[in-house]
Amino acid sequence: MTQQEERRNETLQAGVAAAGANGRKRLEDFTEARDEIWDCLRDANRVWVERMQQEANLTAELASKLTASRSLTDTATALQDWTSKHIELTTEDTRRLFTDAQQMFSAGARFWSSSAPVGSPETAARFAS
Repeated sequence: MTQQEERRNETLQAGVAAAGANGRKRLEDFTEARDEIWDCLRDANRVWVERMQQEANLTAELASKLTASRSLTDTATALQDWTSKHIELTTEDTRRLFTDAQQMFSAGARFWSSSAPVGSPETAARFAS
């Protein structure tokens, strides 16, 4: 084997080793992003199940108050309390929805920005912004 062939072999082996290390790093980044997104989804699911239970309790409480009401004033008060609580819970739901979505998008963006090949200054600038 000539020196030129040996150098080519060494270069090829170094390239394969670098590609393997790069692939391993990308797989680790993907696994980390996937785990973070999965944890966020699991937490969101738990919160939404609790929220549905709150909604059921709130509705049951309203039905009980409406059944017990003896005047128009009692009925109006019960409906007003229910509406206020319902608006408060809906505001919390919206805030939580945006927070959960932001966490998932951030995890995905970190994965894609760390795993994307950067071949030119234009590409690098696009991923940096």
